[in-house]
Amino acid sequence: MNDDIRTDYLTARSSFLTGFGSAINLAGNYYLYNTSPTPAEADELAIRADWARVGQDIRDAMSDLFPSK
Repeated sequence: MNDDIRTDYLTARSSFLTGFGSAINLAGNYYLYNTSPTPAEADELAIRADWARVGQDIRDAMSDLFPSK
């Protein structure tokens, strides 16, 4: 489906150069993470993203069971 919900919240952001650099470990930690002002806010955003994905999975399953004409 084109309206697929994806999130990268609380995961590392990287590129090819970041991966290559970390493989040879030139300058230490290359990975940047999403940050939040408080741990509670980070949890809230992560849980919202998780439930959004669960909702998308349910919608996908329902559209497989009952395809639109």
